[in-house]
Amino acid sequence: MKLDTSILDKIGLQLWTVRHELEKNPECCLQKLYELGYRRFEGMHLQQVASLQEYTSNIGLEIKSSFFQWPYLTNNWALANKRGIHKIKGIETIDALIDFAYQLGINHLTLGYLLEEERSIDDFKKWADALNQMGEKCKEANITLSYHHHAFEFIEDNHTTPFQILIDRLENELVKFEIDVFWLKAAGIHPIQMLKNLEHRVSSIHLKDIHSFHEKRYDDQKMPQDQYVPLGKGIIDFPTILQEAERQKVSRYFIEQDYSQDTYESIKTSLMYIKSLF
Repeated sequence: MKLDTSILDKIGLQLWTVRHELEKNPECCLQKLYELGYRRFEGMHLQQVASLQEYTSNIGLEIKSSFFQWPYLTNNWALANKRGIHKIKGIETIDALIDFAYQLGINHLTLGYLLEEERSIDDFKKWADALNQMGEKCKEANITLSYHHHAFEFIEDNHTTPFQILIDRLENELVKFEIDVFWLKAAGIHPIQMLKNLEHRVSSIHLKDIHSFHEKRYDDQKMPQDQYVPLGKGIIDFPTILQEAERQKVSRYFIEQDYSQDTYESIKTSLMYIKSLF
């Protein structure tokens, strides 16, 4: 199956993949990513995007998408602070956060995680409503707001799941979904079926392969590290996923691998695999 080469212009890298390399030497890391062929990135958080701007502009790289610190939405700062997560200096509110993102040139903000204490069905009803409110403000700033899932959103509770709550309560014009095919597979969900269920509600996709699937795993902290493999080395059908995503006009894709023995070699392999599909 050959795909339209226009997809290549939408493919980038989630910087979580190279978090350790960036911490050691950000300039060297970004130069290496440029040499490997990466041009677009999704930030781990807005502070990171701000700290890398000088390097990215010098090399000719682009960060238009980023996760943001979820306590700005949940307002659970006491809990977050205990986990080492703090407010950005001078950024006290969601409005200030959105303005900060806008000033950084971000056009896609994503809520990327929730702590275990924030994951009840009632919690997700609150977060969905809060996301809709934030989505209105993002829309005014020409920023797309999305929710990125893991696998815990698919744990059933009282005949529903947190993800179903999001599907039911999020307003499509205000909040999109960023789907992660690895975590869908880990939860026993077929990525193509989920794409079809979310017809035209998906803003972006994390392209992440899983080595094998034997049983449902919902806890990202307990996923064996050897399950994270370069694209094309696992069991996920990326050609079919990309074909369906393009039919729905998904606007961006981010390669990601949480763990690897050789980070640069892994992401090189992943990008080469994607290019081989065209």
